[in-house]
Amino acid sequence: MGYYMRYIVADERPVGLGEIDRAVSPTGGAITRDSGDSVGLLHHNRTPIAQLEINVPGDGLFDTEVSELIEFVEDAEGSAKERVVTTLRSARAIVAAQVLFGTGDTASTLSALDPVWRWLLQNRRGLLQADGEGYYDAEGLILQVE
Repeated sequence: MGYYMRYIVADERPVGLGEIDRAVSPTGGAITRDSGDSVGLLHHNRTPIAQLEINVPGDGLFDTEVSELIEFVEDAEGSAKERVVTTLRSARAIVAAQVLFGTGDTASTLSALDPVWRWLLQNRRGLLQADGEGYYDAEGLILQVE
């Protein structure tokens, strides 16, 4: 199945892999795009670290993914639960990363993904979701969801 991280974009401005590619290139990252500006393979220093896909309403996956994420959040407890559900319901895109752990080291692979999440947190309103962990904003973990 794999390990996934997702940035839930609640911003009116669209996001594409071209923007993300420009953001990660100074840090040793590069995106090889499979089709258009919505699917690609993220490399760090030539090592594949994540398959990236941008899902939007009407693409067949977006609505299902949002519904499943809301379902998981309903079982969580915490003061940010309402904020997370509101963000999910107002989502306009999901930047999903299937983490490949291409470096062979979990910590270094996840660190190599940090520029993607940092850029999104600084440039698009939304929240970061990590499987088995929960939801993050720019300050850190706001809601634990297992």
